[in-house]
Amino acid sequence: MASVEARPAVPWLVITALLASVVTVQAVRDRITPPPGAEQTPLLWLQSPALARRLALSFDDLAADIYWMRAIVHYGSERRSTTSAHDYPLLYPLLDMTTSLDPNFDVAARMGAIFLSEGYPGGPGRPDQAIALLEKGQRHDPTRWQYEQDIGFVHYWWLKDYRTAAAHFERAADLPGAPNWLRSLAGTTLLEGGDRDAARTLWRELYDTAEVDWMRRTAEYRLAQLRALDDIDALHARVADTTRRLGRRPRNWTEVIAAGVLPAVPTDPGGVPYTLDDTGRVGLGAGSSLAPLPTFERTR
Repeated sequence: MASVEARPAVPWLVITALLASVVTVQAVRDRITPPPGAEQTPLLWLQSPALARRLALSFDDLAADIYWMRAIVHYGSERRSTTSAHDYPLLYPLLDMTTSLDPNFDVAARMGAIFLSEGYPGGPGRPDQAIALLEKGQRHDPTRWQYEQDIGFVHYWWLKDYRTAAAHFERAADLPGAPNWLRSLAGTTLLEGGDRDAARTLWRELYDTAEVDWMRRTAEYRLAQLRALDDIDALHARVADTTRRLGRRPRNWTEVIAAGVLPAVPTDPGGVPYTLDDTGRVGLGAGSSLAPLPTFERTR
């Protein structure tokens, strides 16, 4: 969360009342019914960070916390909604306001970038906005290697631009306090492009350094997807072994088990059985929380 040090000694009851009134007015504005035929898109009343800072009465960090909570609520509401278009119209404006009010709020920038990058319908699918948010934090603190790493990660995971990703990993490695593995990761990314081991390294690092539970759970989810890809590769080898034993492709897992190649029907990290079709292809089962699995491309 944003720092709360060195705040002026103003009665908290007054502060709470003032901020509550700002949030209430904002909420009312967001719910005003537009004229007939107008697009019903939520509005962000305060769009100027400078104005928001003046209204916050020097309590910029506290106001940033409120905008950050609102960004989280907006993201969660859009993601769970069964009626919205899942276009997350206020997500970037709220995150931009949060990080303008408190430029040191690096959790909002880094976690917000994950929100923005997430593909539709789990997110708006806007890696460009994610990069803009991270670059904004980087301009405020150019020595923080995590921003360079995260920008490289967006290029790597979402844009599949491995050359640009490698350049950012290399720049991150040059910054004070950066871990040694970033430089080797830059080389691997440049030479191999979409490499599953490199992606695993990135997500493990994010898991180990996560400052909030949501980031840690996101990393766990992506690591589970990578394990599923490894499982599928291994199961294709088992299916090939069964084909050699039977002299034909197995029609289902029962035949693979009967051939002594597997002890039971294999399941993904979420506990859902993998599928096996009549062409010998293994895939995620219906209802698996890991779908769709990421794809990787090599540069050579």
